[in-house]
Amino acid sequence: MKPARTARENAGALITAAGIAAAAPSVWQTITHITDETYRAPEARHGEGHVQYHMAREVLISAGAVGAVAIGVLAGPRRGRAMWRGMAAAAAGFTAAMWSGGPTTGVWAPNRQAFAIHVASTTGLAAGVLLLRPKGEDR
Repeated sequence: MKPARTARENAGALITAAGIAAAAPSVWQTITHITDETYRAPEARHGEGHVQYHMAREVLISAGAVGAVAIGVLAGPRRGRAMWRGMAAAAAGFTAAMWSGGPTTGVWAPNRQAFAIHVASTTGLAAGVLLLRPKGEDR
């Protein structure tokens, strides 16, 4: 018998989905940087396209992280502790990357809109994933 979805499960799924949706503009902008000639760095030691290579790598890592979170959401109430831990780690890594500029460059976001996207995405993913945490010791 399939476990019933609770109000907490429904709220967690909805809030997590909102966090993913909030991140979409940031990921899309990174995608556009891959082919943007202004992101070429002729002085880069590993070649002028090296920055774009890192943008492509970031997009693929983001797709994997968001995919892992989405799979955890879709698993519904049958999500076990191991799957939840995986989706929590993916969400934490994804959101930590958005904030990595602060300690490394002193710039937390390139503009107010980006900052708002980072806050909305981080808040949605963190709150949603926390609500989706399985209850009970047998999971």
